[in-house]
Amino acid sequence: MLTELLILLALVIVNGLFAGAEIAVLTAAKGTVQQRAAANHRGALAVHALREQPERFLATVQIGITVIGAAAAAFGGASIARDLTPHLEGAFGDSAHEVAMVIVVAIVAFLSLVLGELVPKSLALRYSNRYAFLIGRPLLGLSRIMRPLVWFLTGCSNVVLKLFGDKTSFTEARMSREELRELVQEAAKTGSVDTKSSEIAARALGFGEVMVAEVMVRRDRIVAIRREAPPHEIQHVLLQEGHSRMPIFEGDLDRVVGYVVARDVLALAWEQSLIALDDIMRPLINVPLTARIGSVLREMQARRVQIAIVIDEHGGTAGLVTIEDLLEELVGDIFGENDLPEQTLRMDADGSALVPGWFPTRKVNRALHTTLPIARESTTIAGLCMALALTVPPVGTKLVAPDGTVLEIVDASPRRVRMVRVHRREEDRAPDIATVPA
Repeated sequence: MLTELLILLALVIVNGLFAGAEIAVLTAAKGTVQQRAAANHRGALAVHALREQPERFLATVQIGITVIGAAAAAFGGASIARDLTPHLEGAFGDSAHEVAMVIVVAIVAFLSLVLGELVPKSLALRYSNRYAFLIGRPLLGLSRIMRPLVWFLTGCSNVVLKLFGDKTSFTEARMSREELRELVQEAAKTGSVDTKSSEIAARALGFGEVMVAEVMVRRDRIVAIRREAPPHEIQHVLLQEGHSRMPIFEGDLDRVVGYVVARDVLALAWEQSLIALDDIMRPLINVPLTARIGSVLREMQARRVQIAIVIDEHGGTAGLVTIEDLLEELVGDIFGENDLPEQTLRMDADGSALVPGWFPTRKVNRALHTTLPIARESTTIAGLCMALALTVPPVGTKLVAPDGTVLEIVDASPRRVRMVRVHRREEDRAPDIATVPA
């Protein structure tokens, strides 16, 4: 039986090599791979080739893990269980074979989890470059040998999937965003990635899916200057509000024509010149509510503008967004030397949180570990409450979100929701701080 156990152990270890190889090849440092490949390092060249055709590489790994896992289970049940049965007959009689099968299944499951999954994946995360360079050449050769098998299995899968109006090319074998996020978090736990860097990377994975409506400053919170405002009014607004950049509107906020930089205004005031906004006004861009912040950021970079006006479907101003607002989605809140964080989310002793209606739903989810739905009409807590109630809910109304979170209206008028108390589910609760800045 010792020989059978050694064979089973070998199969599990080979399975672990495949599991670790998948992570190592995908997470190996791109710069290191390119540098080594340029120096004709064989392992790096193999890793580079595998990355060039990820579908074939991932299909090879998937087939290898499946076949070896099935072989280990079948071998353990057929061989080890048979050899173990006579040793158990004295204690279990006619049930000895069934007990032997249970023991073998437990052994195979334990070895598969520890040596076939957890250990190799942890090593692959910690030593991704070395692991990838070591396994790269054998894996590349195997992927070439298995190309006909990959083609055959893909064809068979598509025959079945055609009945459901679908098809496969093994592209779906690529790691999902959630899996990548888990890898980043695991790397932070092991110390191979800085904790703050892990947080930024996790946010970056979802950066392209965030709508500008979720991060904008809403219309009722915009501080702007009239185009025809006299110099004393301009100076008063700049000094009172303290913003470094402010939009200029003509008539009303639906006609924002540009923005000014505070230092330009102060320079004119210092020279005691007539402040003519048209002379120092800079252009801005208009973006729709549904625009993704990744594309908005690229557009603002390309045009060298710091402010974008967010317009609704009627062409009116729904809000504005700055470069700083977009970057805060990656790195967290950014405060200037004289800025004081505005305390907006207050935690209470019972685990609930008091939140103003204009507070973004996205930030509530991040602060309270909830999964409140975010859509065009529910980018703020007030919007979410009205979407759930299909009206402006009165004070005292309790609404249940799809994730089980209870939203209680604390302060409201006939036209708007001002304050909401968020009651989280017990499993969402985690150690909280007293207040969370906006």
